Amino acid sequence: FINLNILCCSYSFRYVFSTGKGAILGKHDAPVRCVEYSYASGQVISGSWDKTLKCWDPRGASGKERTLIDTYTQPERVYSVSLVGNKLVVATAGRHVNVYDLRNMSKPEQRRESSLKYQTRCVRCYPNGTGFALSSVEGRVAMEFFDLSEVGQAKNYGTFATGGCDGYVNVWDGNNKKRLYQYSKYPTSIAALSFSRDGRLLAVASSYTYEEGNKLHEPDAIFVRNVNELEVKPKPKVYSTPA
Repeated sequence: FINLNILCCSYSFRYVFSTGKGAILGKHDAPVRCVEYSYASGQVISGSWDKTLKCWDPRGASGKERTLIDTYTQPERVYSVSLVGNKLVVATAGRHVNVYDLRNMSKPEQRRESSLKYQTRCVRCYPNGTGFALSSVEGRVAMEFFDLSEVGQAKNYGTFATGGCDGYVNVWDGNNKKRLYQYSKYPTSIAALSFSRDGRLLAVASSYTYEEGNKLHEPDAIFVRNVNELEVKPKPKVYSTPA
């Protein structure tokens, strides 16, 4: 059975594909900005502009707030969350970043400040569990690592994709800080994008984000494309042989 968790105002809502039925898990006091499902713990995690993170048990009994596991206060409005294994990264307004262990949510394992100058737009954990990428409104991406030791902070990470208000999706080689590929321009701003779990598909949401105010724009659309290995595989370094 598959949970599809979508947002409706300040509610967290669950839809089950196998039954075609949906149910409200619970609510926040302000709009829900992001939601994740943890395969490690079976929990749904929602982040809201009410400055809280809530963990829900989608298998719990029906009824108001009866599926709520706990509520965790954040330093500011929650803009984005991401999971890898038992690691949960929460990015909020004010450039705050909290890193939790789902097995002990009593307090963050790490409290950080984004290395980017402007407001955080999105956070995504590395599939290998070593860290996370942060993007901000000025079009920049930072690459962070959970290991705070000097050796850990010297690590590099491979391929990732970004989408911007210019309508382009770029694939990057994080090791060498180079762009690997740029897809053809989409009809309007890139509001969101996500790889499938096996990395073979890329879903792109093309939706005007009002960065230039209210104006005529192309209708919202979602594109799903196959990912060609040549588009995302970093090119090997070529080392010259001394004469």
